[in-house]
Amino acid sequence: MLVTNDRIAFEKYHLYPTKGLLNDPNGLVFFKGQYHVFYQWNPMACNHTYKEWGHFVSDDLTTWRRVDTALKPSLENLDSAGIYSGAAFVKDERLYVFYTGNVRDADGRSVKSSQMWAVSDDGIHFEKLGELFPHPAGFTKDVRDPMVWQGDNGHYFLILGAQHDNLVGDIIVYESTDFKTWQYRGSILGDQLPDVRGYMLECPGFITVDGKQILMFSPQGLTPDHINHRYENIHNTGYVIGTFDETSARFQVETAFEEVDQGFEFYAPQTLVAPDGRRIMWGWAGMMTPEREAAVPTIDTADWVHVLTVPRELHVNTNLQLVQQPIQEILSPTALAIHEVDHLTPGQYRVQTAADWSVALGEHATLKREGQTLYFKRHQWENETIDGRQITGDIDDLLLIVDNDVIEVYTEDGLQVMTGRYF
Repeated sequence: MLVTNDRIAFEKYHLYPTKGLLNDPNGLVFFKGQYHVFYQWNPMACNHTYKEWGHFVSDDLTTWRRVDTALKPSLENLDSAGIYSGAAFVKDERLYVFYTGNVRDADGRSVKSSQMWAVSDDGIHFEKLGELFPHPAGFTKDVRDPMVWQGDNGHYFLILGAQHDNLVGDIIVYESTDFKTWQYRGSILGDQLPDVRGYMLECPGFITVDGKQILMFSPQGLTPDHINHRYENIHNTGYVIGTFDETSARFQVETAFEEVDQGFEFYAPQTLVAPDGRRIMWGWAGMMTPEREAAVPTIDTADWVHVLTVPRELHVNTNLQLVQQPIQEILSPTALAIHEVDHLTPGQYRVQTAADWSVALGEHATLKREGQTLYFKRHQWENETIDGRQITGDIDDLLLIVDNDVIEVYTEDGLQVMTGRYF
């Protein structure tokens, strides 16, 4: 993978900003012959005080170029303090993007969120269309991250992450017959999944993969389960498979909630459909505590922070489990065998062995296999404590994609992935 218009090529496989802070991928779409990856971006500082939509474009998923910012805040408007996360939808050969506008008070505190939209004829230049509907009653200001699709009945549905007034997370849904006027339909989940509501559900996505309907979202406030190695990050991302009923506007959950990535930093994924029908996903490899984020070494050395994951092709197996693998376009046919090295440098590695092994990542992290468990341990760069993540099961055939400061580990069956930064 190559990113053009860089001052220095910091990352070999991952999209990253030339300056400032990158977070959630937004508006992923294939439109008029090009792939578009928008992303949350603060070009002025390595913090979250300001957001606009940065923009990558590619013809082939291999070579990417940075183009001008797609959306910026408007003074004295409902998005005056930031263009926050959202999604894209193509209709009548026009590209519509839906996003959350943010307003802050004089002390810099977020006080209002509004769901907004914009349109483009070329995928580069956008015209803002204003607010979609009033803020729903019964919810705090934390309603955000719109995602839109068209149902089999021809109606349009829009979902949002939300926080009830009682500080419980939810996903709410709106419906439209004309793509302009939206009716509030309530919770898409009803009383399902009470154990993974937390205090907020962010970045919901409704997608179809191999004929199966998937609801993906990012809960905040789940209690870590260190015994079963679940929910160990500050916030988490997972999915359920089920069926969306277009009459009731409810999603009937059929599987347990499962995390998408077993590593340290994965969060807020979005997907697009390629012309050949592949469902391709990017995530943000940057969800971490404020103290850890402020200490990320690239801030001092290069004035930027955070990356997106590599694009992953999604499938659903016969056991109703999500399967992820890097897209073929970025894979190297000459991946190194793990026994050839004891210290990983940027590149791609195949690990095909049932024996135990250990390899270093930089000076402060290791991958180590013991029995049927693979351990990813690292010194946390903000305080030198040691933390770890692990996967257990079929680990005899692994793919490692190693970049200058981030690694992604994929099992051969695609059922488990670990993403993590290392410095």
